[in-house]
Amino acid sequence: MHKRNALLGIAAAAALACTGQAHAQSTPDWPNGPVRLVTPTPVGVGSDAFARLYADRLSKLLSAAVVVENRPGASSTLGTDAVAKAAPNGQTFLFSTSLPITTVPHLMAKLPYHPEKDLVPVAALFRGGSFVVASQSFTGKSLREMVSIAKQKPGSLNYATYGPASTANLGMELLQDAAGIDMVQIAYKQSAMPDLMSGQLDVGWEPASSALPNIRSGKLRALAYTGDKRSATQPDVPTLSELYPGLELFTWIGIWAPTGTSPAVIERMRKALETASKDPQIVSALHETGNKVLNLTPAQMQANIARESQSMERLIKAKKIVIN
Repeated sequence: MHKRNALLGIAAAAALACTGQAHAQSTPDWPNGPVRLVTPTPVGVGSDAFARLYADRLSKLLSAAVVVENRPGASSTLGTDAVAKAAPNGQTFLFSTSLPITTVPHLMAKLPYHPEKDLVPVAALFRGGSFVVASQSFTGKSLREMVSIAKQKPGSLNYATYGPASTANLGMELLQDAAGIDMVQIAYKQSAMPDLMSGQLDVGWEPASSALPNIRSGKLRALAYTGDKRSATQPDVPTLSELYPGLELFTWIGIWAPTGTSPAVIERMRKALETASKDPQIVSALHETGNKVLNLTPAQMQANIARESQSMERLIKAKKIVIN
């Protein structure tokens, strides 16, 4: 059976965890230096824009510099490992999808970190779908036409991802399985947008935050939305499930800290994030990209992480998904 490189992010949430470690007494002085939000995504891709919006708001709320550090690569494990190995002093947090926590552990035999032992959840922020997009020069004007072209000439079409086990990789692989087609993956370390817009690439699977500006400007054509219903921002774009029932994919963004971080620091950060999510600029950006704020109790967050991990394990085994 053909094995595909893939990874799925679906809507779920993170949990507030209390560790009982040191640093609680230093909370009144926290933060005592710049706070890093490490994101395992390239600059300008996916959650990067939101990481910067939250960093700007958190800088004001915490009265300290909050900076975004992009550490993409190795199926999101480079940035995740950097946080897992950081000092638990409240100065470093992971701003990421759930992928390196709930899914990558089932795809890679050896990880440099242990998601449960090395990281503690702080908050779940928001969730949303993505867009299947095509260059304006691509002859297919719809998802149905793209599939038809791919069936007529197997292996002739390519699609952009951000590497094996990225959300785009898994989403496109599952779409290919559902449609019975075979396309070629072109993996990027940085944004694939320039090549998509220039026509060097045929199709991409892009988060709404990076896809929508180019869809609205006419530089890209939206073929489908990956959520369970049409995007309010692009109501004329059909969902994947309209052509392939049950094919619905979300990603969600959460915050994690190194294990050993003071529970008091984690709680203060959680409250600051909750306040930041109500900021008009962030609310507007979330609405414009079709994302939904996640309001879950800590117990609900923890339960959802466990359920997502279990469902990803079942999916990966059933589809025989691997990372080469």
